[in-house]
Amino acid sequence: MKLRLWSAGLLALLFATLVNAPQEMRVPAVSIAYAEDPPSPITVAGRVDPDTVTIGTRFRYTIEVTAPTGLEIVLSQPTEKIGDFDILDFGDEPVADGEGHRTVTRWYTLVGWEPGYHLLASPPVLYRQGDAEHQVAPEDETVITVESLLKNTEEVDVRDIKDVEEVPIDWRPYWLAAGTLLGLIALGAGLFWMLNRRQRAVAALPVTPPHEIAYAELARLQRLGLTQHGAFKEYYSGLSSIVRTYVEQRFGVRAPDMTTEEFLLRSAREGELQGQHRGLLGGFLGESDLVKFAKHLPTIDDSERAYHAAKRFVDETAPARETGNDAPR
Repeated sequence: MKLRLWSAGLLALLFATLVNAPQEMRVPAVSIAYAEDPPSPITVAGRVDPDTVTIGTRFRYTIEVTAPTGLEIVLSQPTEKIGDFDILDFGDEPVADGEGHRTVTRWYTLVGWEPGYHLLASPPVLYRQGDAEHQVAPEDETVITVESLLKNTEEVDVRDIKDVEEVPIDWRPYWLAAGTLLGLIALGAGLFWMLNRRQRAVAALPVTPPHEIAYAELARLQRLGLTQHGAFKEYYSGLSSIVRTYVEQRFGVRAPDMTTEEFLLRSAREGELQGQHRGLLGGFLGESDLVKFAKHLPTIDDSERAYHAAKRFVDETAPARETGNDAPR
């Protein structure tokens, strides 16, 4: 008990000393200032057109983001809804550049299903300068009013139910179906006649052997003079296409989209391509792939050697009784 009284007296003496102490000995009050966030360098503005709609009526919601030139802007894209409204469509308008700033505009077609006043907040907009972290721009809120369809309706005039009346038969769908069926039959008969006529005309024409087609295409490619103008990629692409087409027609291989390895394997399995011819074809197509896909830059001598390799392949694989002396040299 004495210890408690002694402690209380000591505290009272200490308080009185502090109160009566000179002004310069007192601890000055410290004012704490809280730092505020710096203002955002970009502005987000939203608007609706119109601002009052009825339930189920579409309206346009537009967001304009204005930022200084050089800032990276990222507009988030909701997938289904913005607030209480369903997204039916959206798109971007061309960026408008001004003096030291630019404006990015995105529009939405929205629809609402609940009457009342709705607060439409803009989707998040991120921005950053250079490699800094992204920051979130202040959102903008727009009010849209959705009215009920029953707002201005008057009392419904309820009357007695009328007697059931027989519905007359509407023959128009039947006539339309019959006319459509006759038109389809006539169209099918016309197409059948035209296709058979073309097939008869094609059958009457003489068939050009695959090696003669290849010779003509090789001669045409050589006359273009692509290598003299540095168009080696186009030259090798044309040369490779001629050889592939010849192999497909000559040996019955149908593989236009296969790689070189798959094409050679299919040619060996399904055709009559011998080993030496397969090696010649593989070397030629491999060199063509380097030029087309690996950016290999050949010389004019290389292109001439590739041309003669392609022609030699056609010479050695063409039927002996059909080859002539009019092949391109």
